[in-house]
Amino acid sequence: MYKLVTINTDLGDIQGLEFIDGTKEFRGIRYATAKRFAYPVPVDSWEGVYDATDFGNACPQFRTYDPEDQKEPKPFYYKEFRDGLEFKYDEDCLFLNIYAPADAKKAPVIIYIHGGAFQGGCGNELHMDGSAYAKNGIIFVTINYRLGVLGFLCDRKLTEEAGHSGNYGLYDQLEAIKWVHKHIASFGGDPDNITLFGQSAGAMSIQQHCFSPLTKPYINKVYMASGAGIGKEFAVVNPVEDSYDYFANFTNKLGNNVDDWRKVPVQELIETFKASIDMNMMIHCCPHVDGIIISKDPAEALANNEYAKVPYLLSTNSEDMAPEFLHDMSKNFCNAVNSNGGKAYYFYFTRQLPGDESGAFHSAELWYTMGSLKKCWRPMTDEDYAISDNLVKAISEFVRTGSISCNAYDMPQVSFQIQP
Repeated sequence: MYKLVTINTDLGDIQGLEFIDGTKEFRGIRYATAKRFAYPVPVDSWEGVYDATDFGNACPQFRTYDPEDQKEPKPFYYKEFRDGLEFKYDEDCLFLNIYAPADAKKAPVIIYIHGGAFQGGCGNELHMDGSAYAKNGIIFVTINYRLGVLGFLCDRKLTEEAGHSGNYGLYDQLEAIKWVHKHIASFGGDPDNITLFGQSAGAMSIQQHCFSPLTKPYINKVYMASGAGIGKEFAVVNPVEDSYDYFANFTNKLGNNVDDWRKVPVQELIETFKASIDMNMMIHCCPHVDGIIISKDPAEALANNEYAKVPYLLSTNSEDMAPEFLHDMSKNFCNAVNSNGGKAYYFYFTRQLPGDESGAFHSAELWYTMGSLKKCWRPMTDEDYAISDNLVKAISEFVRTGSISCNAYDMPQVSFQIQP
């Protein structure tokens, strides 16, 4: 049960939802605008009362034009996180959602950046329910950003036009972070206590922000799950120029110039890109060193201690993608931070989720760290709810203080460790 609530903010009046559990939600708040293959422009005001009662558009992606609910068998992650939901897709997709305590005053803030291999996802899938943190006195923000070729195209002509190209999705994330820092006080949040939380590609994104001179001033704490760390062959970020030729195979099919590319209907653009990709897509359609938001490869930046000097929390799962590799990468990052006098925590999630034999698969921990088990199709037990409650409490403590009382939480099959 909820009622409509209108509050006054520094941007104007905004109408959201207030629930009987003592939380408020403001959905689909526009934080920026952007034309195709161009960098975002912030939104700092609106006229009239902004309607924030429904989620905003998600970025068009492969599944937009190849519906998952019509496939047999249903894709694993569709069943896990999206079954039963309807999403709106449009290039006009730079929206965020705020979950807040009804009486929030200088509340700590989490900004969550979703995963999806930089190709899919949005900020309102089933598990992304920030109310568990709102009930703990924390404001939880989720964001949409540009994905796939709309978010990460690198091209000579675009570089000639704007001085640089690529990383559009990262710049969207930066604008969302800046928007929260500038305006969250109007929603009862503390702009000087912001934790970036991301999983998979979201964690990889946050790692880039931790090294970025543009983002570091807005970061107070960081939690990166199943996607961060430093490894010899993984988490390497290549220069924009290295992907020009790869993307030319796609842009040559769209027309002769940037204006032509911007006129192509978005479905045709996405399907043309899908038909053009190969196994190398994952190293091209992703963040690049552009000399601005990413000034150098993260391994080099970490070695030079050029990262945000804030508390870090990292985690991986026992049946993660390449679990030993991700485990070692996260430990490498934590050890580097701690050996330089910083503070980094790491936990290893091993809970075997009920309902099938998938174990602690990539993204499995999100039901627990989000405190959203009631929305999951799996037959969760009292033990699962206890694990989730303790994880939310531990992460909430980290968000408030930058520390975790490692022995204070009874977490079956879950442990926190400070790397030496």
